[in-house]
This record gives sequence, C-alpha cells and structure tokens, in this order.
Amino acid sequence: MISAIQNLHIGNALRLFIEPPAGALRWRILRKGSDTFSGHADPSALVAYEGDLNVIVDSQSLSNETMAFYRPFYTTDGNAWTAGASAHGTPTADYEEFATDVLSIIRDRVEAGLKIECERGNFQPEAGYIQVMTASPALTGNIRLPLVTVHMETEDSGERAIGDNISGDEFDQIGFDWNESEGWLADVRVTLIGWSVNSDERIELRKAIRRVIIGNMPVFQDEGMDQISLTQHDIDAVNGEYGDTNIFQVMSNFSCVSPVRVGGKASAIREVHVIQRSY
Repeated sequence: MISAIQNLHIGNALRLFIEPPAGALRWRILRKGSDTFSGHADPSALVAYEGDLNVIVDSQSLSNETMAFYRPFYTTDGNAWTAGASAHGTPTADYEEFATDVLSIIRDRVEAGLKIECERGNFQPEAGYIQVMTASPALTGNIRLPLVTVHMETEDSGERAIGDNISGDEFDQIGFDWNESEGWLADVRVTLIGWSVNSDERIELRKAIRRVIIGNMPVFQDEGMDQISLTQHDIDAVNGEYGDTNIFQVMSNFSCVSPVRVGGKASAIREVHVIQRSY
C-alpha cells in the first residue's frame, strides 16, 4: 500500500511512502489524472516508479494544485502483478525562505551606525550623513565622499546536517502545524569598502566601521550569524585609477556562518494505522 503521500514545498513534486505486502520483491507505481487504472500495464498511465525502494519522489511533469492518482502493483516473481489500493496527492508550491541575508543586514546596520557617528561629530560630510551603497560608485559630481560600499564576496554551503535539516523542525502551537525546512550553515564573506579623499579621514572611517561591527554583535547573533570576524587593510588609489582624484580606501572583510533554509508548513500527524503481521 501507499501509506502516505507528502507534498514537497518546492512544488511540482510529491514524496510517496510505500508499505509493500509480505513477499513482494518489486513494485511498480502508476500515475494518472483519475483513479481509473486498468492494470499494471495501463497504457494511459505514467510509470512513476519501478523498483524496491520504500520512499520515492515523483517530479515527472506534475502540475501544482492538480490532483494526481497513484496505484501500486507488486510482484513476487516478476511475472504476476497484484494491485494495491490507490492513493492521491496534490502538489503545491508553498515554500518560504528562512535564510539570513547577511549583506542586507550589514548594509542596514552600518548605515544606521555611521549616521550616529555623524551626529556625534566624528564626521562632517557635506550631505550630513555617510551613504552606504551595494555597488561601487561612479565618481561623478553627484557623489560625495566619504561613503561606504558593501559587496558580497562569497557565500558557500558550509556545515551540513543529516537530511540537510540544519535547525530541526518546529511545532506551531497556534496553527498546530510543523515548520519544516532544509538547508545549511553558509560560510559568508562580505567586503565593506570605505571611500575617502583624505587619508586621515580614512583612519577615522576604519575605526568607525570597526566600532559599528563590534557594537552590532548582539544584533548579528540574534539574526543567526555566528563565528564573526573582521579584518581590515588600506588601499591607496593614487596612480590615476579614478582619474585626477586620489582615493583612499579601507577594506573591511567581514566573515561569519549564517543559516540558509527553505521550507514550509506541514500538517501534524493526527491519525495512525497500525498493521500487524505474522512471519
């Protein structure tokens, strides 16, 4: 029998759990749009699976929100096939991302921190604040320095868990559903570049970025970011890299591990059937 059919949150896919009868060596799972199977060789049915696995995933041309019917057929000798009870499932795309976007969090927290630095008088930018961007600036008349840019250097899938279940499923006490997810702890490296036309101002910019990063450690940790580190070094762009303007940069390399998960809600088990067998 097909003991359960589980929707995969990504959509267009169903997971089937097979409980074969005693003595079965192989089984064939057929799929149709209606429960009208004529036999194990039904020419109008799709062979969703044939083999001896107890858990299979069907992702062959399934349409979301369209019910699919399955019927198993079992054989003990490879010749005769015995039909099992049919079952049905409906694929649905209900996945959500539960990842921590390290780049966005750093950009927002550094921008907020540098605003405080300006209010304290540590910087006197013409605009009244230090802009934090996510791309290198075009140094035209509309750009005022100092400013900071934040860039994603790398994000690698790092630490994994069994079944890619990095944080465990959570039971929703209000909706009585399970929040399921798969993912990993990503190794993330983000580069912050402080731009200035004054080397002494660059020193203060470097120290301000360091203060803001350290001060935000509780915020980062609350967002799931861990093993945080920061390295900094200076670059002098004084050989015409930016035309006639000498640019003094401080490079701040921020790294951490951060959860990246995708999942959705699954109904809790409300009914269990116990099958007793004698061997």
